Amino acid sequence: MRVLVTGGAGYVGCVLVQELLARDCEVRVLDSLRKPGAPLVPLLANPRLEFQRGDVRDRRAVEEALRGADVAVHLAAVVGYPACERDPWLAREVNVGGTLNLTAARSPAQLIVFPSSLSNYGSVPDGLCTEEMEPQPLTLYGSTKLEAEKLVLEKGNAVVLRPATAFGLSPQLRLDLLFNNFMYRALNEGVIVVYQPHFLRAFIHVRDFARAILFAIDNAERMRDGVYNLGAEALNLTKGELAARIAERLGCRLQISEDGEDPDKRDYRVDFSKLEKQGFTAQMTINDGIEEMARGLQVISLPNPYSNASYY
Repeated sequence: MRVLVTGGAGYVGCVLVQELLARDCEVRVLDSLRKPGAPLVPLLANPRLEFQRGDVRDRRAVEEALRGADVAVHLAAVVGYPACERDPWLAREVNVGGTLNLTAARSPAQLIVFPSSLSNYGSVPDGLCTEEMEPQPLTLYGSTKLEAEKLVLEKGNAVVLRPATAFGLSPQLRLDLLFNNFMYRALNEGVIVVYQPHFLRAFIHVRDFARAILFAIDNAERMRDGVYNLGAEALNLTKGELAARIAERLGCRLQISEDGEDPDKRDYRVDFSKLEKQGFTAQMTINDGIEEMARGLQVISLPNPYSNASYY
């Protein structure tokens, strides 16, 4: 099987590429390397991995990357509220324009697996969040991911995943993600500061994220043209509960702040039963993530993630 991964040098992408190569797939990565691409360097010794430096906004680059592919996994995006607010034009060009290029250039026989976002739902004040709800995104990030979803589904032969907030170690580590950021602060500052601690959030380990993409490829015949929330019931936690678990394990302080607000209003329990009924089950727990991040962050040197504005 030949698989194109756009954004394959990113946080999820480089983990997915490892998994695809372990399956003996032929893999092509299309990535602009706006972030350093060093995580892929050890993998490039594998002759089944081809790297193409290019941007999804470039129609010709997308056409070339798609040539001969059986499946396209579309990860390339400006991810998260802060990044999209810093450069709204780039966010729309990449998240919507790049997806339009991909859907226009691919053949109907080429499957697309598109990881979108739970941020599409916006504010859900009344209980459980399901795929049958009408998304009402509140931020540019959520609205661009929803537009991209619609483009993918309109073309058909696609599987859309709406993943929970990812966590865990990756060769291209992100510290702006809630879980990872709490771990960084606990280990480097000895305190976790939490605002809106009662807000309920959903999580998925980065390796389970990659596994879910592989699962969608393997089961495309019965999942085709569907939308699936990606996460696990056991990984629905309030921000305060998550911070308390980390603080207890690492022996740091927990401080509740009255300042700060989540622009996406992500405060809801998510129903993951639709994907679970297809046969997918997340394997990594919150405690697994705490243990691996504690080991990993102790042996690597990383810059302070607060040099750029982010939100939690």
